[in-house]
Amino acid sequence: MNTLQLFPHRYKRIGWLIFIPSLAMGLLSLSNLINFPEVSLPVFYNSGLPFSSEEPGLFKNAEIDLFPNLFGILIIIGGILIGCSKEKIEDEYISSLRLKSVFWSLIVTYSIVLILFLTIFGTLFFTVMILIMFLPLVLYVFRFNYLLLKK
Repeated sequence: MNTLQLFPHRYKRIGWLIFIPSLAMGLLSLSNLINFPEVSLPVFYNSGLPFSSEEPGLFKNAEIDLFPNLFGILIIIGGILIGCSKEKIEDEYISSLRLKSVFWSLIVTYSIVLILFLTIFGTLFFTVMILIMFLPLVLYVFRFNYLLLKK
């Protein structure tokens, strides 16, 4: 049987150390409980938001929210390290739990997306869609580890 190419088990602990604080800080910054200053940085492409004084184009400086972007990057890195690391005993049962968790997270995510398409409109819709990008990974990580603990 072909097995998945996974990271070594030790990466899982590193993933948790990155994932949990980043998720917590990301949620805090999203809820405006903690406000981080904007930073002017060179970017590959600046779209120049409507009613913005920034000039659109390639290789421009832009005022960006550095910390929410950083938290998003760290959530993805931590989630991938957690979700794609071997367990101490990696067998067919664990592989089936991985598969069930992936399908469950996709079903839940797209059910939520369907509800959002029917209920939310305008700029809030785009904000929520940005958050939905993280949902399959976050749900997979929590569902898979919940099923492991339940076992």
